Amino acid sequence: MHRNIFDITKNVTVWEFNRFFKWMDLVKGLLFFGFFGLIGGVVGSWAGSQASKAPVVAVTHYGPFSSGDFTEGFIRFTDATLLPADSTQIFYAEGRFDAVLEIHDVNTASIRVNSDRAWLIQLEQKLNELRVSYKLDELGLELQVYDDLTAQVNLERLFDSGEVSSVVDKVLAGGAIALLLMAVFMGFAYQFTAITAEKQQRITEQVLSAISPQTWIDGKILGITGVGLAYVAFYGAIGIFAMLALSYVGVPVHQTLALVNPVFVLTFLLMALLGILMWNAFLAGVAATIDDPNTSAKSGLMVAPMFPVMLAFLALVNPDTLAMKILGIFPITSYAVLPARMVLTSVAWWEPVVALILLAATAWFLRVMAGRIFAAGMMMYGKEPDWREMLRWMVKGTDGETN
Repeated sequence: MHRNIFDITKNVTVWEFNRFFKWMDLVKGLLFFGFFGLIGGVVGSWAGSQASKAPVVAVTHYGPFSSGDFTEGFIRFTDATLLPADSTQIFYAEGRFDAVLEIHDVNTASIRVNSDRAWLIQLEQKLNELRVSYKLDELGLELQVYDDLTAQVNLERLFDSGEVSSVVDKVLAGGAIALLLMAVFMGFAYQFTAITAEKQQRITEQVLSAISPQTWIDGKILGITGVGLAYVAFYGAIGIFAMLALSYVGVPVHQTLALVNPVFVLTFLLMALLGILMWNAFLAGVAATIDDPNTSAKSGLMVAPMFPVMLAFLALVNPDTLAMKILGIFPITSYAVLPARMVLTSVAWWEPVVALILLAATAWFLRVMAGRIFAAGMMMYGKEPDWREMLRWMVKGTDGETN
C-alpha cells in the first residue's frame, strides 16, 4: 500500500514538474535576455562614449590661482580671460564651451552650465585641492603637515566571536537568498495556476476518486518545488559559467572561490531546499481555498516570504542580539535570517542543526495541513472559507484524512 502511494506521488510529482518546466522556455528566455543584453551593451557603449567625452570649461577669471594650475585632465580648461564677455557667451551658446567658470576668490566660484553634470564633482575636488595648496602657502605650512592632520585612524578589528566569513561568503549568501526568493515566488505562481485552474474546471472530483488528497498535494508540492529548484540550478549554472569565463580573461576567480566556506554553502543549500518546501506547502493550502485568484483577498499572502528577508536585513545592524538569534532558529524566518547571521558573525554549532530540524518539521507539518485543507477546500465552490474554517479543517481533518 505504501509502495503504491509512493508510486502515485512520484507520478504526480513528475507530471507537475513536466507541466511547468520547459527546456525550450529556458533556452528562449536565455536567448531573449542575451539578445537584449547585447543590444543594451551596444547602446550603452555608444551612450557611454558620449557621456565620457571630456567637457570643455572656459575660465573667465582665475581669482588667486593661475592658468597653470588648471592642467589637462578629464576636464579640458580653456583660458577665456582675454575673450570679450559677449564672445564667451556666444561660444557657450553655440556649444563650443560646455560651461563657463569664474573664480571670485579663494573661497567662492561660480559656473554656468546647462544642467547638473557628474563632472561638477570632479571640478569641486580640483578647486578644493587648489584652495588647500593656496592656504598652506599662505600660512607657511608644508603639505606633509596637512596630510598628518587629515590622516585617518587605522582601526584594526579583532573579533571576540572568532573568524567571520569572507566577502565571497557574503556575496554567495546574498545570491542564495535571491535565488531562494525567486524559487518561492515561482512556486507561488505555479501553485495558484495549477490548483485554482483545476478547481475552476471542476476536475477535482475525478482525480480524488483515484488518489487521496494528501497524495495529490504531495505530488504538487514536490513537483513545483522541483521546477523552482531546476530554474535556480539553471541560473546558478549560468553564473558559475560566467565566473569560469572571467577566469580566462585574467580575473582571479579560482583564487576567489577558494575562499568559500563549504559549511556555509551546504547550510545555505539545505535551508533553501527546506524553505522552498515549507512555503510551497503553505501556498498550496492557501490556493486550495481560492476560487478566483484575481479577486481573492488571500492573494496578498504572496508577499509573506518577503517578511523573513526584511528581518534578515536587521542582522546587518547587530547580528548577535537575542532577537536575531531567536529568528535565526524560528522556522518561519530561519531560512533567511540564519544565513545572514552566519556570514556576519560566528554562530554556535548547534544553531544550524536546530534550525534545520525545526524547519524540516515545519515543512512536514504544513504539508499535512495543506493536505487537509486541500481535501475540503477543493470541494467547496462559490464561497471561500474564512480562516476559522481553515483552522477547523487543519485540526480535525475531513473524512478521516490524517496522514
